[in-house]
Amino acid sequence: MESKVKRNNEDKRFNVKWTERWDDVFVEALVHQQSMGNRVDKVFTSAAYNNIVKEMRDRLGEPFLKDHLKNRMKTLKLHFKECYNLFGGINDFTWSPETKLWTADPEVWKDLINARPDARKWMFTPIGNYDKLLMLFANETGDSPVVVRDEANHFVNLNNSSNLNCGDHVPFQNEVALTLEDLNGANGANDMLPTSAEANSQIDSQAPSLSATSLKGKKRKATKNFEFEREFASVREAIKDVAAAIREGNAIAERSRPRVYSEQDVFKELVNIGIDLQLRFRAYTFLIANAGRVRAFFGCPVDERKEFLLQMMYSPQDF
Repeated sequence: MESKVKRNNEDKRFNVKWTERWDDVFVEALVHQQSMGNRVDKVFTSAAYNNIVKEMRDRLGEPFLKDHLKNRMKTLKLHFKECYNLFGGINDFTWSPETKLWTADPEVWKDLINARPDARKWMFTPIGNYDKLLMLFANETGDSPVVVRDEANHFVNLNNSSNLNCGDHVPFQNEVALTLEDLNGANGANDMLPTSAEANSQIDSQAPSLSATSLKGKKRKATKNFEFEREFASVREAIKDVAAAIREGNAIAERSRPRVYSEQDVFKELVNIGIDLQLRFRAYTFLIANAGRVRAFFGCPVDERKEFLLQMMYSPQDF
């Protein structure tokens, strides 16, 4: 009884700082419970949460509680809805499972950010498991994304059919309401997002003039475009570096993995080294009966494999 109370107190003191690994395990478990039918009317059952708590405790060795999972799911759902509302209806954007970032051409990013300044954070902010989150939460966002391109290739809000490139941003009905101040706070003081005034200053709704104010505005716009291109170029290079590191890691893992020889490989090599037909089937049966013999056989230099094989076969106590 005393140990149970002690464990409960330890569970309550558990300081939850979610990691990428924890999210991977959690989202995978949510998808599994959903596929098992433990989600009714978009709500996970108590059995589902109990199963997930047990799985995460077993796999991660931490004293997770149901409340930890519910709170984290709210956060994951919030991030997903924000991305889904922005990118779900735009074919120009793709999500990379390697970098976990949204990617598009610079001009596409610039158009969207001019229309939706709050989209800028997703140039740098990864979102993990988006493909699985799509399976979990897509039906909870209002049935379809709310930003798409119209026939004139402008970004359009489907909720009110207004052209987002021509006016102030109005939060969508089904969209997660995040202000620019919220995003600035999330990104930190060194990565401030443009304010509404700065974003709207890029839209020239006045007739051209040669006044000092007009020239200053054009200069500021040119400076912003240059800074955007430079910033995007640095992000693109960083993405390339991450992708290259992943490919190199995969190649190293592939090289370190021991090769598995098939029965066909064994028989073909017996023919290549000139094992007589009368002995070939016996040698083949002898080798494939033990994976260690196959590795030893292929690890031997080609010109010495025949002699090595005969020694293995006729001195079985040594092998």
